[in-house]
Amino acid sequence: MDTQQRYVLGQRDDEGFYPVTVDQAPAGTVHRRHGSWYATMPGHPVQRAADRHQAAAHLVTLLDQGKRPTLPAQAPVTPASLIHGLRATRSYSHLMPSVRLSLANLVRTAEATARLAQLGWTPLEGYPGADQPWLMECRLCGWKGRRFWSHLRGRNGDNTPRPITRHPGCKPVPDHAAALVTLAAERTRECPCTPNHPTWLSEALDTLAAIQTALDGKAMMSAAIYARSILEPCPAATRRAGALRAAYDRRARALRDIRAGKSK
Repeated sequence: MDTQQRYVLGQRDDEGFYPVTVDQAPAGTVHRRHGSWYATMPGHPVQRAADRHQAAAHLVTLLDQGKRPTLPAQAPVTPASLIHGLRATRSYSHLMPSVRLSLANLVRTAEATARLAQLGWTPLEGYPGADQPWLMECRLCGWKGRRFWSHLRGRNGDNTPRPITRHPGCKPVPDHAAALVTLAAERTRECPCTPNHPTWLSEALDTLAAIQTALDGKAMMSAAIYARSILEPCPAATRRAGALRAAYDRRARALRDIRAGKSK
């Protein structure tokens, strides 16, 4: 029997997963991330595919090989644990980015979360990448849902979020400015947190160096713990993001200079 006739894709859930049934039995899920599709049969390796149909067909193949889900297909593990199996402390583990753990992605996370605070949004999960749906809460009214960072950050040098209407049912557009001014009073230039977050260039350089050392040594949990200072909410998030970007750029320039010297 043709595999395309044997599987059925269900409705996409809030995490972006489509449940798949094969011959009317739960087989796993498929989901899209950064242009590729992935098939997940709980308890088995995740398989990359070109499109959702190839991903679903892979689940049919697994069943025909005698494999079965070892966990309930209705309760797949979260995207973050699928990608790197990382859990840190309860205070910020939900904010671990679901993209690859790297200095570049951590700095992008810091920049995105700082800008979200300026725009009156609170992230409820880790940074997923610019073009992936991101679960967040509107601080103007309490609405929770998914928005795209690529829309909120603007484009081509224009930082105006798109669309101007934040979401259905939010406060009227003319009231947005006053509400955001009120929220801005919560932000500070100096970090009042204990322990302090890196808001100076020297602190940011030390933080990135510690994380990179852990990553180089495959010490992923250590890297996650060091990442706490980047991911935890902070009233000085804007300054922290600026310090981290400056530190990352300085490291990148130093590496380029070293490579250029070796090539001579």
